[in-house]
Amino acid sequence: MKKETTPFSIDPKAETFLELALSFERSISFIVALELDLFSVIGEDFKSAEEIAEKIGASPKGIFRLLNALVAMGLLVKYGQKYGNTQEGKEYLVRGAPNYFGDARLMRFLLKRWLNLKETIIGGQPYPPLQLSTLTSDEIDGMLFIMNWRANRQAPEFIRFIDTSKVMKAIDFGCGSGSFGLELLKININIELVLFDYPEIVPFTERFVEKKGFAGFAKVMQGDLLSSDIGKDYDLAIVSNVLRYFSFKDCMKILNKIFDALKRKGRIVVQENLIDNDRTSPFFATFDSLRLLLFTPNGDLLTETELLLMMKEAWFSDIKIHKTSYGSTIFIGEK
Repeated sequence: MKKETTPFSIDPKAETFLELALSFERSISFIVALELDLFSVIGEDFKSAEEIAEKIGASPKGIFRLLNALVAMGLLVKYGQKYGNTQEGKEYLVRGAPNYFGDARLMRFLLKRWLNLKETIIGGQPYPPLQLSTLTSDEIDGMLFIMNWRANRQAPEFIRFIDTSKVMKAIDFGCGSGSFGLELLKININIELVLFDYPEIVPFTERFVEKKGFAGFAKVMQGDLLSSDIGKDYDLAIVSNVLRYFSFKDCMKILNKIFDALKRKGRIVVQENLIDNDRTSPFFATFDSLRLLLFTPNGDLLTETELLLMMKEAWFSDIKIHKTSYGSTIFIGEK
């Protein structure tokens, strides 16, 4: 396909930089479309801008321009004066679809934090300071919605790396929605499963557990990940995408806590998206690292070497490493 001519095509080198600088326009247009629930309003039908504007209580003039931009972006199709969803949009952006991904609350929250990137970089700390207790329930719910969406798709592959034949008691530490832990119950409903996370998170965990049909089969515990008691005599501990939020010192506290809570020969399963030793790849990991600067005072992505060192320092042995098809790395160690 021939590259489209733009007002800046007179200088292709400058055009590349300008396209990068203005890419936020497409992102925000998409986020606003999600917030207005445009894709759900259109649904399976074709509707005019006036029909859509009336449905959501918006200006036809504004909706008309946004719809045309979404068509140009390939997110909608247009026939005559009516707009429809693409097949992908029907599957992922229409509320109620099995793969629905259109919750914009996390995207809007991320956008607010990224607007403070300059101040955060200058100060080396999140700006303004951010604590879990300061987040609204809507922000936490939006964050967990996306995490749950992702984890539900990763969990079936994740669990295949774990020998569950002798697991009678397990903990999903820093569980979020609890998807990885609940995958154990799909294999053996008799496993004594504990889902552990911060007090601000567990109300949402409980809701996800109920929605997935496991209410009464998993015990949801709340506490501080660094200082609270988590129980003992576990055969298995799952720690998925948790260590990234903490300093090396605090990661060691967590790993030591879990080591003490495991039975002899018990296993820990650590899952993380890693960054390479030069910290410039993979591409998505470099932005994960930058995002963690916006959200945490001491968190960062780990390298494989760093995580192996941590696990060995915490006295885990016989460590096995597995790469997943979705870009994460799983470390399984034994007490």
